[in-house]
Amino acid sequence: MTSSNIEALLKAANSSPDNDSSTNTAQRTFFNEYDGKAFFDHTKNKLFQIAEWRNNSSATDYDLFDGSGEQVVDGRLGAGRFIRIKLYGGGKYDWVRVMSVVDGPAELIITVKPSHDPTQTPIDTATVSHFFGPEATNNFCLQRNDKTVAFYVIGLNEKTNTDFAGGLIESARNTAVANLGYYSGLQKAVWKEFCVRMVSSRDEESE
Repeated sequence: MTSSNIEALLKAANSSPDNDSSTNTAQRTFFNEYDGKAFFDHTKNKLFQIAEWRNNSSATDYDLFDGSGEQVVDGRLGAGRFIRIKLYGGGKYDWVRVMSVVDGPAELIITVKPSHDPTQTPIDTATVSHFFGPEATNNFCLQRNDKTVAFYVIGLNEKTNTDFAGGLIESARNTAVANLGYYSGLQKAVWKEFCVRMVSSRDEESE
């Protein structure tokens, strides 16, 4: 895959006929290509660490788990691992699974999908523990183009989870979260802040 895959994701989000997509982005342009590459590499390393996700979001908490439901000690993202998400005020944990990681010299794409809760006993893989349904994806895309580094969070097929939730109470909660502000308000604000913080210069300023 090349950086054209990010362009394809952006095109898919912008052309969605059902208004079920979202795009948030931030970017920085440097004086020269060397500095751009150095910043790209630094930011890529941050995106692989769940602690950095936590540090760069003021309204959301994140923890990383493996397929056995055990918390990952090293906190490094990888395909097949699960992210537990806590939207402050959301009422419960939401879960996504890392479906793929594309790591190239000028791009990084981390794709996650809503999933079951791997810590449940017994595990119920048919129940999606997230306010979006299993067809949704979030794509975390870091791209370098010469001197410019851009970061995108691209959501696709973001439909409310009412068919795969575990019962009427959770279905009602998912509808409320997705339709009464979290999807159009808090969710967008969370990812916008995440993008801005990921490409901010505060790390450099603190050195």
